[in-house]
Amino acid sequence: MRALLEKRNSIYGACAIWIVLFHTFRRISMPYIPIAINIVSIGNLAVDVFFFFSGLCLSLSAGKHDYQKTGWRPYFKKRLSRVLLPYLLIGIPYYIWAAVCETSGSVLRRGAAFLADLSSASFWLKGMQTTWFVYGILLFYTLFPAIYAFVKRSGSGKKIAFLFGLILFAVAAAYTPVLKNSMIVWVRLPVFSIGVMAGTLPEQDKVPGKGPTAAAALLVVLLGWLTSLSELSESFTIPAVYKLLLFLPLSLSLLMLLSRFGKRVRFLKWAGGLSLEIYLVHITLLHPLKYYGIIEALGYWLYICLPAAALLLAWIVGEIEKHIRKRGEKHESLQHL
Repeated sequence: MRALLEKRNSIYGACAIWIVLFHTFRRISMPYIPIAINIVSIGNLAVDVFFFFSGLCLSLSAGKHDYQKTGWRPYFKKRLSRVLLPYLLIGIPYYIWAAVCETSGSVLRRGAAFLADLSSASFWLKGMQTTWFVYGILLFYTLFPAIYAFVKRSGSGKKIAFLFGLILFAVAAAYTPVLKNSMIVWVRLPVFSIGVMAGTLPEQDKVPGKGPTAAAALLVVLLGWLTSLSELSESFTIPAVYKLLLFLPLSLSLLMLLSRFGKRVRFLKWAGGLSLEIYLVHITLLHPLKYYGIIEALGYWLYICLPAAALLLAWIVGEIEKHIRKRGEKHESLQHL
């Protein structure tokens, strides 16, 4: 666990770039390169890593601050502002563009579409998935106090039953009209909860199975599983919910692997600090790029241009966030005088 936390930002950065490449791959097929194409083609696995770390870090923070005694207000203020500020900075201009260019009808109708998209109503009611990750993380942040309280007072048997229940709920959500549109969020709740549980475990300096032999064996198993899952997806039609649940043990194995081989690379650490901004920027860029025919014009160059643009714009958004937060902190300090 300590190895994971020490390399957290580097892993965040690697996963953010992996997700960008994955979404690029879904628009422009890359040349067939064994192993590499299989890894890129299931880059949505990196989303599970983000959710696991969210649960883990929230759990560790809750144990340190003891929110159950002091109250959860500071927790919600800190966590929600971290997500909502970049979301609004990136989401407002994007959804204005979407309302103007992609929505037909009167000004009133376009305004209603803008509000529905920005407020996440379009996702929960219609399945609009452009910025679904933000809605998912906000939901999990809201559910965290209840999950954490349950985990803290429960034994191993109840925790296993709880996880099994979450998996069954995710499957049921895929076949329930009211929840089907948001299935992509519910299927990630188990891995978030596993992260919460991991954060309540006693800290251990030594991780079982650590060493070059175990790590090399794990790498071979992962690469084999990546290849088999990719080929299985091409050969058979698998319902999305089961495919995403198949990735759950794979994503946890990936975390173990990253804790062995991952290094605190300065670039990845920097990118990890902007991982949410990178996600939001690249996913909102893809729609205008497709609308204006730029994706087809760029072709394979999209694999270079999109990550570069996402990193640059994410850095700009991050600097704006710093300025806004500094002004907010200055305003709060003046109020206390």
